[in-house]
Amino acid sequence: MKITAIFTLLFVFASGLVSWSVQKSVVPNDATKESTGLPAYMRLSPQWALEKLETLSLEEKIAQSFMVEVTPRKGEAHLQLIDSLVRVHKIGGIITFQGTTEETKTAINRFQNQSVLPLLVGIDGEWGSSMRISDQDRYPFQLTMGAANDLASTHLIAQAMGAEMNELGIHLNFSPVVDINTNPKNPVIGFRSFGENPLLVSKQSNEMIKGMQNFNVLTCMKHFPGHGDTDVDSHLDLPTVNKSKVELSRIDWLPYRQGRLIGASAIMMGHLNVPALDDSGLPSSLSPKTIKGIVREELKFDGLIISDALNMRALTKHYGDVDIVKRAYLAGNDILLYPSKVKESIEAIRIAVEKGEISEEEVNEKAMRVLRAKYYAIVHENNEKPVLSQEKIDFAKLSIYEKALTVIKNEHAIPVKDASGRNLIINIGGDGSAFNEAAAFYTKADIANVETAKDAWAIYKFAFKNYDNIYVNIIAPSVLPRNDFSYPDGWRELLTQMPEQSNVYVSIFGNPYAINDRLPFEHVDAVILAFQNTKSGQNRAAQLIFGGFQAVSKLPITLSEDYQEGFGLTTPAASRLKFTVPMELGLSDTAFYRIDSIALNGIKEQAYPGCQVVVAKEGKVIYQRAFGHQTYDNKIPVDNQTIYDLASITKVVSSTASLMYLQDQKEFSLDSTLGDYLGEYTRGTVYGNLKMRDVMTHQAGLIPWVPFYTQTLVNGRPDTSLYATTPFANMNSIVANNLYMRDNYEEEILKIILSKPLRSKKYKYSDLGYYFTKKIIEKTSSLPLDEFVSEKFYAPMGLTTLGYHPLNNFDLSRIAPTEKDTYYRHQLVHGHVHDMGAAMTNGVGGHAGLFSSATDLAGFMQMLLNEGSYGGQQYLSPEVIAEYTGCQYCPKNRRGAGFDKPVVTGTGGPAAEAVSKASFGHSGFTGTVAWSDPKSEINYVFLSNRVYPSAENWKLVRMNIRTEIQRVIYEVLGE
Repeated sequence: MKITAIFTLLFVFASGLVSWSVQKSVVPNDATKESTGLPAYMRLSPQWALEKLETLSLEEKIAQSFMVEVTPRKGEAHLQLIDSLVRVHKIGGIITFQGTTEETKTAINRFQNQSVLPLLVGIDGEWGSSMRISDQDRYPFQLTMGAANDLASTHLIAQAMGAEMNELGIHLNFSPVVDINTNPKNPVIGFRSFGENPLLVSKQSNEMIKGMQNFNVLTCMKHFPGHGDTDVDSHLDLPTVNKSKVELSRIDWLPYRQGRLIGASAIMMGHLNVPALDDSGLPSSLSPKTIKGIVREELKFDGLIISDALNMRALTKHYGDVDIVKRAYLAGNDILLYPSKVKESIEAIRIAVEKGEISEEEVNEKAMRVLRAKYYAIVHENNEKPVLSQEKIDFAKLSIYEKALTVIKNEHAIPVKDASGRNLIINIGGDGSAFNEAAAFYTKADIANVETAKDAWAIYKFAFKNYDNIYVNIIAPSVLPRNDFSYPDGWRELLTQMPEQSNVYVSIFGNPYAINDRLPFEHVDAVILAFQNTKSGQNRAAQLIFGGFQAVSKLPITLSEDYQEGFGLTTPAASRLKFTVPMELGLSDTAFYRIDSIALNGIKEQAYPGCQVVVAKEGKVIYQRAFGHQTYDNKIPVDNQTIYDLASITKVVSSTASLMYLQDQKEFSLDSTLGDYLGEYTRGTVYGNLKMRDVMTHQAGLIPWVPFYTQTLVNGRPDTSLYATTPFANMNSIVANNLYMRDNYEEEILKIILSKPLRSKKYKYSDLGYYFTKKIIEKTSSLPLDEFVSEKFYAPMGLTTLGYHPLNNFDLSRIAPTEKDTYYRHQLVHGHVHDMGAAMTNGVGGHAGLFSSATDLAGFMQMLLNEGSYGGQQYLSPEVIAEYTGCQYCPKNRRGAGFDKPVVTGTGGPAAEAVSKASFGHSGFTGTVAWSDPKSEINYVFLSNRVYPSAENWKLVRMNIRTEIQRVIYEVLGE
């Protein structure tokens, strides 16, 4: 061994870069374990680094500190220049800039193949490599993560960044930004910071450091001594920080202290004039007092110290290119970013060593830090890297965008209580389609898209007042602090002109620092800050507005006197369905693959041409899929907006719900008799004494079914004295396409029912009681049943597809057909109720006639699970729901009042064996079921048109498809 190498080795041990204990054994590479304060990369054996150091000349040791720019998109001439720096001057690393993934990886491999020692490859990847690599996924900005304050998600995002950089061949991420951003007018940090609370910033940055270092990616805390309270961009000039050392130590340096303890790799020095630390006027990045005196001695940081880019005008306006590099090196920086004139700068430093301005021992120390970092990030094999799930990563991003949403105004507007009326969504400045799509789950709205707020006012100033609810989305394509943060021109003025009589909801998708006072919001009812514009953020903002989840977030920054750090309004607890992903419950999307298989097998076996399945748990829709087509000719695919005939589910969602409502109003009781309400019909008959509880539980002795339509046929065709092909005179009751019936034929149906003898009082399912319940509801409320349920339930709840007569509101193509009727209507029944009795009562029956999508039906069933609350409004009392959904006459009769229930003992029945006895729901003849379980909080809906083309197709029932799917749901959800 050479004498110089011996001295080098002795120096390295003496300097603390290597401890004898580390030399003896390798410390596990896990920054999450209890730390001695050493960087993670210094917890590994130094042997490799020592061996490499011995092979280097003085110039080559100096060159290890040089990290030059590589921009693949600059072309071959630029890349050839880097070739020479790698081959001739043996620089230590490169920092990659703009390019695609392929361009970047090709360039990295090219230079690594030319370098004797591995090149340390760095990147500014504050929101992932997409900050520099155009076709990589973008992760949330740090300010968004600070607003969400979800440490687990931050950690997972950091791990994803680490894995991404491993794949790219990048070893050092100049992240996280740990600046405490206390100045809202900061032109360069802003959204890049986690916030202004030192503890929050520390916790968030620690998770970023640990997550990336799980993948042996070196991390870099920046910009010391604190860039958060500046009003000058250091890319353009030298900012001055007028804080005392005590203030800096207590506030700005907390993240650095915490980061050191968990093994952070590096600190980046900012180009900042901080008189309290160095009154010479030297920038901190060139200040030995700051770097050696504070970072090394006071903070006891042993990791890499890295200069900010040395080509920034904060330096170049005051120093020459070579002088900058030399000063930065002598001041204590281990890595010099973006140095100009590499050859001349290396030579200048070499001369400085000869002159004694810096010792060779200090050069060795710097080179040793770089080499040990290379060993950690490049050479060392870490077999303990976590195995990541893309599904979990995607959910972490979604969770951050959701939890970042901060409500800064809510005048009892969130959640939207009444989704009916006229609604307008106006997207200003960008694409708001993700918001539109999410809002469509809750309401029907007109959509407007304009480029500027001035355009919006010019086009809609007279129309705004015609809307009950206006949802204004202010969308910025960029978060950079220029041109009013890229927000559309005139947005503040527009908001001050919104009509006072309308409910106005404002969602701001962009940099929140544009909000500097409350004046623009004086005439609006709710304001949500999203921190950046993403599809996920738009989706979640719409769901928040309608009550899909609760907002609890607080501002991580101060925007103005009105909106200070820690401010944020908590909205009421979730009361509408939330549309999310299984991972929110810790489940993979593949967990439900068996449902897919069952549903698709039903189509294969022609049990039905298509179907919808919706599953919600705890009010969260985690499975929402459509299968097949509306018919077997495969012309129109079923989607989540397809509308189905619900058949007997009408009994619970219309008639029973209406009676529950009337009971809450003290206008109905299950303990009354049929004659108490319809004496004019039942007087003189045994029907008058029927108890309503018996009627609603199918044990009043009513016969199961009467084919009323057969009495209106002549030679198998509708009697022309009762039917017409066009509406006229007293024939306006629609039966099917081009088929109308005499008005008020319902009176004849009631007479027929009343003429039938009662059977013995025991459980026997019957539709007939629901002809009476319809009459009770209409007589008591003075409204037709279809109008009553729409007004009291469906419209304000925002269940737009749920209702009677779907053709009044929707195109025929959205509605799945039912039967090719050859016995009554002699046509394909499409858009009109399948049930013959309901068809004879103008399509509005107490027992049949409702249509819906599975999603809207699930919404209604969720209201029942919510004990009558939906969207912040109480529709039914918990007491009346408990009474009606409970078993009325167990064990002899399993039924609730109107609702079906699981069998009391044994197997079979309408539900899977796994459901609780507290569960309730109903099935329908057309191939439908809706079932809710208060105990497990599972809400399940299956809709199909199994009666197409023939009602004699019973494969759905024989194959137990509905209950088999329900069984799988309970197995997956662990119930």
